[in-house]
Amino acid sequence: MGDIIINGAITLVGPLSICAHNLDDYNGFPIMSRGTPEDGKLSKTGYLPATTIRGKLRRAYVFENMKEAAAKNEHYPLRRVYAELIGQDPDSEKQAGEIDLLQIKKTRDDSPVLDLFGSGLSVASRLRVGHFFPSMNILPEEIGSIRKDLDETEEVVEALAPEDVQRFFERKDLTSRRSQAVALVTSLERKIRAVKKTSGPTNELEVELKEAEGLVEKYNQGMGDMQVGAKQLPTYFALPPGLILSGRIVIVNAKDHDLAIIEKGLDCMSLSPVLGAQSARGCGEIEGSFDVQIDGKTVKKITIGGYKSSRIDVF
Repeated sequence: MGDIIINGAITLVGPLSICAHNLDDYNGFPIMSRGTPEDGKLSKTGYLPATTIRGKLRRAYVFENMKEAAAKNEHYPLRRVYAELIGQDPDSEKQAGEIDLLQIKKTRDDSPVLDLFGSGLSVASRLRVGHFFPSMNILPEEIGSIRKDLDETEEVVEALAPEDVQRFFERKDLTSRRSQAVALVTSLERKIRAVKKTSGPTNELEVELKEAEGLVEKYNQGMGDMQVGAKQLPTYFALPPGLILSGRIVIVNAKDHDLAIIEKGLDCMSLSPVLGAQSARGCGEIEGSFDVQIDGKTVKKITIGGYKSSRIDVF
C-alpha cells in the first residue's frame, strides 16, 4: 500500500493552553523559532506539539478497546495497558541493547496498536505525527482570573461560627501577604533568567530570591492546614480561539488495519474534542478536518468536533 499521508487542519474553538512542564516565560507553553515566508527572518510562535495529538489518538483508541473488553469481562492485564497506552513494559528487565527480534515480530502480530505506534526502543513506530502550526507566527497570550473568597457573599461569613470567622480573616491576611511574596518570587526568577541570558551577575538577585522564598514559606506555615488561599489568581498562557493550526500525519509502510486505528482515534477525539490544559476554564475545544491521501490521491475527508461522531466523506 505504501505510505498514507493525512493533512490536518485544526481550528481552535476555544483558547488552547498547553503545559509542557519546562516552565519558562510562557508557563510551559511550547514555543519555537520559525522563519517567515516573506523574508525568512526567525520569530517565535506557539504551536500544538505532536506529542499532544499522538497521545490523544493513542489513548483514545486503546481506552475504547479497554472499555469494550471490560464490558465483556475480558479486562486488559496491567502489562498490556502499560504497553499499549504509553509504550512501556513495567515488568521488562531488558536493557536498551537486549532486543529480542522474535518477540518484536510477535508483538507486531499480536497488537495492531503497538505495530503502528511502536513501543520504546524495541518496536519502532510507523506513525509520524508532525507539530501543528498557525499560518503566521503568534505567541500565546496570558490569561488570568479571580476566584472569589467567602466574604464576597456577606451571608456566608455571617453563617460561620465565631471561631471560624476569626480563622477566616487571619487566613485572608496571610493569603494577601503570601500573594505579594509569591509575586516577588516570580518577578525575581524572571529577572534572573533575563540576566543569565546576557551572562550578567545574578548574586544579588539570587539573595533577594532566597529571602522572598523564605517569606512564602513563613506565610505558608502561618496558614497551617489552610494554605490554599481562596482568592487565587490562576494564570496561564493560551493561543486565541479561531486560529487554524496545520500539520501532517504519515503512516509509513501502511497496513490494512492502520487507517482504521487512526479513524477510530479521530472519532474518539471528535466525541471529546478537547486538547491541552485548563479545560475547566474554557480552554481546549477544537474542531478540524483531515484529508487522507493514498498514492497521491485524496480518498477520504474526516471531519471532527462538536462532541459528536466524526464524519467521513469517501471520494
